[in-house]
Amino acid sequence: MKVSSFIHSDSAHPTTLTEIKRMHDRVSPTDFFGVYAYATSSGVASFELEFGQSFWLDAPSRWLFGLDYGRTQPQALRRIIQKPNTEVKIVDGAWIVEQEGFLPRRDFHAKLALLRNPQEVRFGMVVGSGNFSSNGLKKSLEGGAVIYVDNKVDYNKCLSKSFAIAKGLWKNATPAEEVLSAYEERWTNSFSRGVAIAEDGIFGPRQIFWIEAGYVTKNRGEFSPGNQIDLPRGMSRFFGFNPDRNLPLNSIIGAVTFLTPVGGPITRNLRLGNNQMEKITLPIPETHGFDIYDGKVLVFQTHEDGFKTRALEGDDFESAFGDRLKDVRVMGSGRRYGYIE
Repeated sequence: MKVSSFIHSDSAHPTTLTEIKRMHDRVSPTDFFGVYAYATSSGVASFELEFGQSFWLDAPSRWLFGLDYGRTQPQALRRIIQKPNTEVKIVDGAWIVEQEGFLPRRDFHAKLALLRNPQEVRFGMVVGSGNFSSNGLKKSLEGGAVIYVDNKVDYNKCLSKSFAIAKGLWKNATPAEEVLSAYEERWTNSFSRGVAIAEDGIFGPRQIFWIEAGYVTKNRGEFSPGNQIDLPRGMSRFFGFNPDRNLPLNSIIGAVTFLTPVGGPITRNLRLGNNQMEKITLPIPETHGFDIYDGKVLVFQTHEDGFKTRALEGDDFESAFGDRLKDVRVMGSGRRYGYIE
């Protein structure tokens, strides 16, 4: 048996995600079981960047999540459900989805990955404070422990009870497909405190405004986070531009300077794309303090030198700005955006 611990500190130290990958390579699991209190799209994207698409093809995986307090993003569940060889369940899902505020009967707070290869007698567990979000998996200050065993004696002594309890939770959980549509509708409505209005109603500029990044195309390759996103037509007015309605496609609207947590100002062109949406190339996330944009809420705040830029998890965004949201709007893709008073 081998046991080790870790704390996220800086790029030279292990993270929850790198430890899961290390254990995965060691165990070569025929069954991967992720058990997490909540999941976000940024977590799914970070996981895929570390493991690649081959993870979903190599072996079956099961995922057990909670919906407590609405912290899990419906898009994250959909992305995992759509992968091959996956099953997704929700702890007490049928009950929680009917509760105002998604209040649980009992908080589900587990955060662990269980890996099994019984044929080769290899088992592993990575347990810690990090949830299935990019912050929890690799960015925030989190801590945890890793246990690896390669014989039945140590397995029965150290891991078998945890595996058995997790199996019991799985048996009694609700298949995600049974509650996802209802959860998604109620989750969206609980967030959209403003009124969805037509894009022609976008007026600007605004001091603070925001947009959900959603899934970001991997324009920099399979193992690098993407940094190009579409904005609804007219959102350029929030940045202080007033483009002609007859502007030709693939034209530059103007230059935007981003002020980031790490590194100096970055200036990029905002343009009108061939799909009639406005497009912006954001600063490279991992070199400017963001780690990933997928699933995050991007917040832009006017500053004399440009726009202070933040990339927040959904629940962090709601905690910071939820009572100040104004005129929440919804794109055809379901992504939301608006401004903050």
